[in-house]
Amino acid sequence: MPSELQISKTFFLISGIVNILILLGWSGTSIIGGLFTCGIGCLIGVVPMINLVCCIMDFIAFNKLNTLNRLETYNSMQFAAVLEIVTIISGNIVSLIFGIMTLSHINKEEVKIYLKEKGIY
Repeated sequence: MPSELQISKTFFLISGIVNILILLGWSGTSIIGGLFTCGIGCLIGVVPMINLVCCIMDFIAFNKLNTLNRLETYNSMQFAAVLEIVTIISGNIVSLIFGIMTLSHINKEEVKIYLKEKGIY
């Protein structure tokens, strides 16, 4: 396995954990804000949904990289990396950096060749 895929796998795991923490933080803020503003503060409850979707996709991409026997692994990694970049909306700078680095890793030609050889591109 190319080192880029190993690094990307680690990025997906760390980003998934960070997204859980940010999801919990934003959810708590939404609940407290809703209590103090008679429900209007609950509108910021939409923001953590981005982290929830990204967290799920991070763990799916991590799992596909762990097993390396499922089709569409490249597409899952690419989609998860793009979602990591989108989480900047919720203030998640860590996932933003990991998403950019992961996209640069998986777009290298040797990574694509490796995934094609495994039959999971």
